[in-house]
Amino acid sequence: MTRQEGVKEQIVYPAARRQELVEKLHGRTVADPYRWLESDEGAECAAWLAAQDDLLAAQAATWPQREMFHRVVAELAGNGAVAVPAVTPPLRRAGRRFFLHRAPDQELPVLMVAEDGEPPCALLDPLAVDPSGRTTLDAWRPSWTGELLAYQLSYQGDERPALWVMEVAGRRVVDGPLVPGRATPTAWLAGDDGFYYVTLSRSRGSGAAPRRQVRLHRLGHDPDRDAVVFETCSPQLSVKISPEGRWLMLSCAPGAQSGNMLWLAEVTAGQEHVLRPRLLHDGSADGAQAVLTFGPGGRIYAITDAGAPFGRVCAVDLADPRAPAWRTLIAQDPPAVLTGCVPLPTPGPDSDIATAVARPTAPGPASAPGIGPVPGSGSGSGSEGVYLLLSRSRHGAAELSLHDGEGHQLAEVPTPGPGSITRLTAPAHGDAEAWFGYSDFVTAPAVYRFSLRDRRCHPATPATTAVPAPSGSVPGPVSGVAEPGQPPPRIRQITYASLDGTPVRMYLIAPAAGPHAPGPRPTLLTAYGGFGASCLPAYSPTILAWVRAGGTYAIANVRGGGERGTDWHAAGRGPNKPNAFADFIAAATWLIDHQWTTSRQLAIKGASHSGLMVAAALTQCPDLFAAVACSAAVLDMVRYPYFGLGPWWVTEFGDPDQADQFDTLLGYSPYHRVRPGSAYPAVLLISPHHDARVDSMHTRKMTAALQHATTSGNPILLRYEEGVGHGPRAASRWSALQADILAFCAAHTGLGSP
Repeated sequence: MTRQEGVKEQIVYPAARRQELVEKLHGRTVADPYRWLESDEGAECAAWLAAQDDLLAAQAATWPQREMFHRVVAELAGNGAVAVPAVTPPLRRAGRRFFLHRAPDQELPVLMVAEDGEPPCALLDPLAVDPSGRTTLDAWRPSWTGELLAYQLSYQGDERPALWVMEVAGRRVVDGPLVPGRATPTAWLAGDDGFYYVTLSRSRGSGAAPRRQVRLHRLGHDPDRDAVVFETCSPQLSVKISPEGRWLMLSCAPGAQSGNMLWLAEVTAGQEHVLRPRLLHDGSADGAQAVLTFGPGGRIYAITDAGAPFGRVCAVDLADPRAPAWRTLIAQDPPAVLTGCVPLPTPGPDSDIATAVARPTAPGPASAPGIGPVPGSGSGSGSEGVYLLLSRSRHGAAELSLHDGEGHQLAEVPTPGPGSITRLTAPAHGDAEAWFGYSDFVTAPAVYRFSLRDRRCHPATPATTAVPAPSGSVPGPVSGVAEPGQPPPRIRQITYASLDGTPVRMYLIAPAAGPHAPGPRPTLLTAYGGFGASCLPAYSPTILAWVRAGGTYAIANVRGGGERGTDWHAAGRGPNKPNAFADFIAAATWLIDHQWTTSRQLAIKGASHSGLMVAAALTQCPDLFAAVACSAAVLDMVRYPYFGLGPWWVTEFGDPDQADQFDTLLGYSPYHRVRPGSAYPAVLLISPHHDARVDSMHTRKMTAALQHATTSGNPILLRYEEGVGHGPRAASRWSALQADILAFCAAHTGLGSP
């Protein structure tokens, strides 16, 4: 039954005991009646969850479009999606290329390997390890010679992988397992005899907080005896090594997408376990981030937003590698956000590629494709013999540009389209080419290769990606996403004013104009708005299935994201987090005021931080929406640091233990804003049973609170899943979840109704 159909029968919800638990926190009285649901152990919680399953099954049977959405989402997911990739750009190691590939009928991506001149073959198939589909390949990294592969497998979404080492030629496991605690980067030594990795410290006694460590593992040695080469109390720690194995980068941060501290250590042969890291950059006070990129000939570059919220590229002089001495090669270019940078070597003088890039041409605009000689003379700074390929996003549209070693722009490189470029990579040795992934709202993901020969991008060949080579204008990838006989969706990007007047951009994806008169239609709105993450044009089976059914899909680039640089993130972070919610509510209001939809046709959905976004909007403006789908979200902002990865997020949300931050958190905490006697819209809350990042207690408590409070007769439902986590899952389970969300939203907005 939809909201439009009038009075509904009141639903009898599973009984949830309410505790008389009230605390005095920073002078505020805070009730927590469902504290007991923070634990899923015990018969009481198990019975409550079982009853929720029964309620969901009964309600789902009434969703008219459920079967259709399951079919269409599964069909469209065969082309790939962010959560279930079909193909990724290759990593080249010596004469081998490694990449992920998932055929339309496969549940999980398979790690492929291809020898030069040979077709690819499967190297590691998670389904061969575990036919149930509950084991996922969380991370992998070949050694510099390509002879060995370090890979990490986790089970049922627990995100606590075991790390193994395989001999590539013989497909034989030669080392492992190591148990790092979470997925870790692996930084291989040049001789393939070991690698650096990140793990948790061993216990130092009860109550002692574990510390992050970088350890050196020698193949065949006992991991418990691995040497600790670096240690920090910061929860975020990463490591990267230069291709020749001389330099090791160490980076740590107090939280996700917060300012980091960056060290550089020289690795000495035979003394790899002895490091003397030198601090280069400290962004812990101002939130600035920096990372190093290693280039040909031992060159080192820094990519940083310090003093440049849209990102800049710097040269690092090993005589003084500290940040104050970094020399800016490529300055920021507002409003374009720097999304990637790879160094490329100059081909040898006998190469026809070298001839093509060095041949003088007639004078012309410096930005014209394929024009201009290679400066090459440099200034004694080690910039000779190298190019820099940059990717940027300008108002969501991808850009590529080629620069010489001093940062001078040589060419604007035509891109496959106005969508997103991801995973820009270049071989560690030798090849004057780069690889990247591309997609947009109507274009399935594809892999492209950039060549210095003509300074253009080319679709990857079947021998590289094991998928048919696409064709098009650049050439471009295969779309194949519109319903047969129907034109592709219409896409617009508009700007609206938030509640404080701040201009915010929003994408609108709608069915192509047809014979029916324009007017309000069922609309699904989402936004992310946290951790500096950007919502850019990308292929989504969820979007296309909704639009194919006749609805409009809207994506608001609210504050807290990274679409407009680090200042945009800061404007929706910490004490400014309410700005993100205000931007989202303003997007909903704009859609209604401009007759794209009505409040009785408007649904909102989100997962993870996006789930917090929609839950905050739900509890602040319940009359604005017809349906809400909220998945794996942080919903109790008073107690979130005590669960999952909550301690990592204090830099994003704020610390409820600090009086000056507590009021802001309590003010928007969805769980605490639920008001008994309110008429809430239809709500579908979703959570894995065990989520290593966002503890499922958030969803259990919110479900109980809403079911107790609502008076509308609209259903408040819980979809609880076993055997998956916050991250990767089998394609069929991902498709089923997305289809259920769409079917629920359609049922309560009238989408597809006669």
